[in-house]
Amino acid sequence: MSNPELQHLFDWHLEDDQTWESQLIRARYHYRHPRPVHGPAPLRSLGLLFFNSSLRTRTSMEVAAARLGAQASVIIPGSGVWGMEWRDGVRMDGQSVEHIREAIGVLSRYYDALGVRLFATGTDYAIDQSEARFKKILEAATVPVINLESALYHPCQALADAATIQEHLQDEVKGRRFVLSWTWHPRALAHAVPNSALLMAARLGMQVTVARPKGFELDPEMIRLAESYTSKHGYSLTETEDQDAACEGADIIYAKAWGSQLRYDNPDAEKILRDQYQSWQVQERHMGNAAFMHCLPIRRGVVAEDAVLDSAQAIHLLQSEFRLHAQIAILERAWNLL
Repeated sequence: MSNPELQHLFDWHLEDDQTWESQLIRARYHYRHPRPVHGPAPLRSLGLLFFNSSLRTRTSMEVAAARLGAQASVIIPGSGVWGMEWRDGVRMDGQSVEHIREAIGVLSRYYDALGVRLFATGTDYAIDQSEARFKKILEAATVPVINLESALYHPCQALADAATIQEHLQDEVKGRRFVLSWTWHPRALAHAVPNSALLMAARLGMQVTVARPKGFELDPEMIRLAESYTSKHGYSLTETEDQDAACEGADIIYAKAWGSQLRYDNPDAEKILRDQYQSWQVQERHMGNAAFMHCLPIRRGVVAEDAVLDSAQAIHLLQSEFRLHAQIAILERAWNLL
């Protein structure tokens, strides 16, 4: 990367405790003290590069920039913007018109920071596991690059989730039970959100349980990293194939679908395996006294029952609201506004 000091904005939620805690404090501050338009970032500009669809991430970033007095613009490759080439050393005589190196180089000269949303390919394990495409952007950028979801992480979501949990539990978080529950979905979704949710809860000092069917294990490295966080607080991480047992006594049930690793080698077999578990859904009977969380969008009647989503225990809308406050905190850090 041309500016190594900027890479922390890619996976900052794995950084030191002081950085993590300071970002949480700022996110919760903005929840209580919404800033008016024309804040401390006049003449700042933010380029939002969306290779994938978005509702909350896009709008919360646009509003966050406005709250700070900055200007944001959205760039969607393939929709009014040239198609981009990712490979190096190739003759560009096909459909791709602009290389990612020139695109990011130019945008770095226009904007004071870039936000990039770039999902996993879902087809090339080596590229996804190494974050090769996102790292190519980091190499070409000369301004801070904010990870709006990559192949492995969704740090903006993780910050909002952590602040939501602290707010909901009134700071009585350590030792409380957090269940990350796999749910069925008609598509084999990426692991970025479950990875970040797992790490976030472990870092908060919660007792973490991952409930998922056999064959839907998260990456062992992510599990080991989460275990390193839980062990600091005197807890261990639990994995189980029994959703009902996992949810008993939970304080937070975080529903999320993700695909099996089979999707890389045999997508048809992955679908057959996944479809065996259509009964894996968060239902009213699972809730007890737990709060329900989901990153959204959520498929009603698939991931969770309407009775769960419409209950007073559902805090997924508060969770989405915190996306805005978290984005403001992240932009403050990117632009050194504090």
